[in-house]
Amino acid sequence: MFLGRAFPRSEGRIEVRWRPREGTDMQRVQWIDAEVSLGWHKDDDHSDLGTTHFQVDSGDEIGYGEGRIEVEAPLSFLETCFERLPDRLADTART
Repeated sequence: MFLGRAFPRSEGRIEVRWRPREGTDMQRVQWIDAEVSLGWHKDDDHSDLGTTHFQVDSGDEIGYGEGRIEVEAPLSFLETCFERLPDRLADTART
C-alpha cells in the first residue's frame, strides 16, 4: 500500500534537492523505484515548459511536460509535489 492505494512495486525512494540561487532557487523532488524515476524539476532545463517541468524516465524513454508549480518556498514546493505524487505513480502502474 502507498498512501492508501495498492501499488505493484514494493520499494522506492524520494530524493529532494534545494539549492538557493540568485533569482529563482533550484528545486527538485524525484521518486525512484525499480521501474521508473519521475519528478518535478525547478531549474534551467526545459525552460520552454515553464518554471517547473515534470520528468518521467521509464528506462526506455524520458518524457517531459509542464510541472505547473509556481510556488517559491521550498516547503510549499515539496508539499505540492507530495500531493501530486500518488496520481503520477498510479499512472506508471497502469502501463
